[in-house]
Amino acid sequence: MNHPDDERFARLLRAALPPVGHESGRDLWPRMRYRIERAPARWPVLDLALAAAVLGLLIAFPRAIPWLLLQC
Repeated sequence: MNHPDDERFARLLRAALPPVGHESGRDLWPRMRYRIERAPARWPVLDLALAAAVLGLLIAFPRAIPWLLLQC
């Protein structure tokens, strides 16, 4: 039950988008393996400072915890 417009649309789509080749000319796996095996990224100092500040505020103001949970 294909409508003629559907077939025309499919034909136009195939003509507009040529098939994508899967050959990149080089193997990407060695680069991916290098990225997986290298040392994990370190936490930036600013992120650690912000996390410590939020933790300190939550310890100082425990009644703010439900409000914070409602914001997530």
